[in-house]
Amino acid sequence: MDRGYFDVSDISYYFRWSIALPSLLYLLFLPYILFYFFCRFCGLPHRPRQGLGYAVLAAGLRIFEDWIGLFGGAALILETALLAVCGMAVLKRDRRESWMTALLLRSVFGVIDGIVCWMDYQVFLPLVIRWENLALFADTLRELGKVLLVIGFLTLILRHFYRNEEGILREQLLALIVPLFFIAFVERVLQEAFYSGAILVDTAAWTVSTEIKVSHGDNLALQLLAGACLPAVLLIYQRFVRVQHAEKRLLYLSSQEAEQRRYMEEAVLREKRTMAFRHDLKNHLSVLRELLRTGQEERACRYLDQLGEAAEGLSCGIRTGNAAVDVLLGSKCSVAGQKGIRVSCDLVVPQEGGLKEIDWCILISNAFDNAIRACEAAPPERRYLRLSGKRKGNLYLLLMENSCDENLKAPPPEGIGLSNIRAVLESASGTLEKTVSEGVYKLKLLFLLR
Repeated sequence: MDRGYFDVSDISYYFRWSIALPSLLYLLFLPYILFYFFCRFCGLPHRPRQGLGYAVLAAGLRIFEDWIGLFGGAALILETALLAVCGMAVLKRDRRESWMTALLLRSVFGVIDGIVCWMDYQVFLPLVIRWENLALFADTLRELGKVLLVIGFLTLILRHFYRNEEGILREQLLALIVPLFFIAFVERVLQEAFYSGAILVDTAAWTVSTEIKVSHGDNLALQLLAGACLPAVLLIYQRFVRVQHAEKRLLYLSSQEAEQRRYMEEAVLREKRTMAFRHDLKNHLSVLRELLRTGQEERACRYLDQLGEAAEGLSCGIRTGNAAVDVLLGSKCSVAGQKGIRVSCDLVVPQEGGLKEIDWCILISNAFDNAIRACEAAPPERRYLRLSGKRKGNLYLLLMENSCDENLKAPPPEGIGLSNIRAVLESASGTLEKTVSEGVYKLKLLFLLR
């Protein structure tokens, strides 16, 4: 008696659904489910037409494997390659990401298939031997249970262990291929070694056994351990990715901190020069008074011009109430001006509050840098950015509005800049909102002043 399906030669046409339904579940619906989760794991919307096409190809491949007697690792590689190639050719995914995701899905399928095979021999077949009327439903129930377990396990992995974060370290994805292929290969070998051959039925004892002597308890333990290895491998990889992101972010923050300190040092230097100018202002006025008293108006005018030039060098032209932020904005406005971007700034930095000077500089510099890059994608005549701040009680709203590509329909993926902004906002119980509409990008930062 073969494990897969019953002999239908003596069954009437009316009851042939018991053969067709489990075949459809196994050959078409399960591959469709795998393709659906492939899209989900890659952060793509579901594509029913492509999923149906892949399911038909997968069914044809499985029938071809049975026809030529292909099994084991060779069959596993072909099935995995088909899913990976569809990911690259149809979904336009990266080669490494496609292979890793395909192996992950095939590994999950192998684990679930192995567990269901164990249940088939230890639960379903003994029940069929005892109650023959269940024979028509056994295969359907087995494949339906397989579908539900695959969906549940993949949903669990997707929610808790696999994050397709922006900036994921794709060069490290290859490290997952070896453990995932090992798990999938072991599952395929165990299943075909223990459950693909003929079975021996003892109708008196209502038991089922295989030609190969095997401990079904040990086999179940192997299946469960293989299933536990999948989230364990993904959890380790997830932690590794987070450590790598944290290191990159730390390096970026360190460089930004050095840059902000330079701005602050420049602000302090400007303040000292301003104080010195004010100290000498009485002497300058005395010189002017004497020049005018003696009728040397031309020399007095030249002297005033020199004083004006000296005064211009003391100020960056922007007043926010914070010297470091003033210097920072002066530098950023200069860069924006060189790129033909019109800048408008209506910002007052509160003297009190929970944010340090360096936090204000991180928020403003990252928002300004992102706005400048976005403006460069807009036509020269549309390039502008507006920075404003509003306070209401202990709430502060920092708004950056700028032009961007008119074809942009949604905010682009977050990079290091917005990650740094979020890090500052977390310390101030703040929120970040970004919108794009008709070539205008808006970034709203709302946080508490304590």
